[in-house]
Amino acid sequence: MISFFRKIRQSLIRQNKVTRYLVYAIGEIVLVVIGILIALSINNANDTRKERKELNNYLLKISNDVNRDIEQIAGLKIRRDYVREKAIQSFKLLLKNDFSNIELIREGGICFIDFYFIPNKSGFEAIKSSTYLGEINNTKLDSLLTGYYALVDLIENREKGFNAFIEEMEAELNKSVDVLPSRATNSARWEQELLGMDSTNSNWKKRFDEVILERISHNAFKAAIARTSEDFTYESRYENLVDLGKNLVDEINDEIRRLEK
Repeated sequence: MISFFRKIRQSLIRQNKVTRYLVYAIGEIVLVVIGILIALSINNANDTRKERKELNNYLLKISNDVNRDIEQIAGLKIRRDYVREKAIQSFKLLLKNDFSNIELIREGGICFIDFYFIPNKSGFEAIKSSTYLGEINNTKLDSLLTGYYALVDLIENREKGFNAFIEEMEAELNKSVDVLPSRATNSARWEQELLGMDSTNSNWKKRFDEVILERISHNAFKAAIARTSEDFTYESRYENLVDLGKNLVDEINDEIRRLEK
């Protein structure tokens, strides 16, 4: 093709047809420019498809992370509801200074179990480190992402503070009271282990009851029970996070469908 155009150009020059040559030269330049523009357009289209695919991958990762968060929150709420219910039962008796049902009070000691919300942030951190966050700047998706992960940070920090207080009370309790039956506040199995060799041993049983009473009477135990029984704000935070998460996943799906068009 290049050889063909070259022959035409040389023929026009030999024939001294300058005007025709200039027209031809301009036409050749136009064709070259058009070719370059087409190549650039194809290259830009390929780049756009590549960018959209990469942005889709980031968004899919975030969507999967959020869905795992929602599943985690559902299980966490069930466990925290159960622990709080036990703490409330224990707290009611402690408020009345009623130790007639030591076993029920002791069950409240399950509050010393730690509960941590561990969010999945890898997708969000990845897109923040990329150039693609600007692609969704000032959009509904951007607003949902910001709101969701702000609430994630809030819940994470609040639960760290709550657990730090519970751990402090447990340490104070174990420091002040015989730590031998430290599991006795939340495990009937310890009692079985303690009395397993001779369940009729009255001295062991008496000592066991004394230690349990000493532990559940301690201010650190009461403080942990009170804090757990009064901690109901997690319910609204969990519900808000789940609602935000579902809206975010829906918006991500809409954005992915738009990018795939």
